[in-house]
Amino acid sequence: MNRFLVLLAIVAVAGSAAGWGINYAAYGHRSAQMGEMVYGGEITGENIDDFYMKVTQAKNPQVELPDGSTYDFGTMAPGTKGEHTFVIKNSGEGDLKLRLGATTCKCTLGTLDNDVLKPGEQTEVRLEWDVKTDAKSFGQSAQLLTNDPNHYAIDLKIQGRVVGDLEMIPDALTFGDASADETVTLTAKVYSYMDPPIKDPTFKFSSDALNELSEIKIEPFEPSEADGASSSAVQGFDISITIKPGMKQGPVSQNAMFGFIQEKSDAGASDEEERKFLVTPITGKIVGSLSMIPNPKLTGSEGGNYIYDFGEVPAEGPFTAKTFVVLKGQDRDNTTLSIESVEPEGIVEASFGEKLVRSSMTLYPLEIKLIPGPNAIQRLGRNQDDYGKIRIVSDNGKTAGKLVVGVKFSMEPK
Repeated sequence: MNRFLVLLAIVAVAGSAAGWGINYAAYGHRSAQMGEMVYGGEITGENIDDFYMKVTQAKNPQVELPDGSTYDFGTMAPGTKGEHTFVIKNSGEGDLKLRLGATTCKCTLGTLDNDVLKPGEQTEVRLEWDVKTDAKSFGQSAQLLTNDPNHYAIDLKIQGRVVGDLEMIPDALTFGDASADETVTLTAKVYSYMDPPIKDPTFKFSSDALNELSEIKIEPFEPSEADGASSSAVQGFDISITIKPGMKQGPVSQNAMFGFIQEKSDAGASDEEERKFLVTPITGKIVGSLSMIPNPKLTGSEGGNYIYDFGEVPAEGPFTAKTFVVLKGQDRDNTTLSIESVEPEGIVEASFGEKLVRSSMTLYPLEIKLIPGPNAIQRLGRNQDDYGKIRIVSDNGKTAGKLVVGVKFSMEPK
């Protein structure tokens, strides 16, 4: 038995040794592709500073772009082509090697005049591009590859705005929330890049009611550097719009149309046949002189009124809510608001705090309070009469109407 165990141990040791030898022969040693790695070598603790200075003070090229790497072409029309030349200079001490890399779009092509620059020499890279977009902005780039150790790749960028024959700034007119009894004023500029120039400019809305309330002035001007990216326009027109009080309450979603006539190419055609339009939206909302600031529990309803939803009020409350009534209009400084009535009395109470005067409005803090009684009460808004109600009025006959705040709640007995 002992001999068997000894023999088994010898066999195990021999097998392990054989396996290690085979593994080392197959995987344990490989000649390096670039020669044997020598540890230590010529660099020692004593000469490492000299070695570092030798490497860092090597005569390396240095790429320089005297005019920058970004070119803003200003404005271009869709479908047109552009071209710009970038200047590349070697400000280093070694030869600068250049190669054009990838571009961000097939619509951009680059041409390199010289691909090796001696110290102090410079060359040009020309980029050509097609504006194949109707988007408001355009930007592309081409990559320049170099052997400058600090700038292996440089992006040469082109950017600008895309405009058609005409553009309006802003490209959409909006006046936000406006009171039904206040005057709305809007301004815009129209730039024309058309040749020959346009004449007989007009401006109107798609709504006849809005046109009847509007006074519009169009003043031509000559674009200049003060117009920024639009300075290359052929013509400019200042548009001033005054909309008098009288618009109906509710959202406004109409079109504004700038009309014009271009020089006739056919002497037999009438002016009206050649009239064209630049169309832009006009949006906003007409509210009554009395409104409120919405919140998650306060929402607007038909007719300019509002609903405050207490929800299910537990026995411990809360029974009080605070919100704001907004007074707008030209006569707000001569107007005072008050609570005309509440329903049901003894269950719903309402009161105003001290008003807050702002530049374009006056805010009235409104506190709504529920009073628990001996019986459960529900006003869940299932029909027009199934609400608590707060009626708010003004003491100025010129201020539009009343404001009604519906109150929804379900309250357990006290």
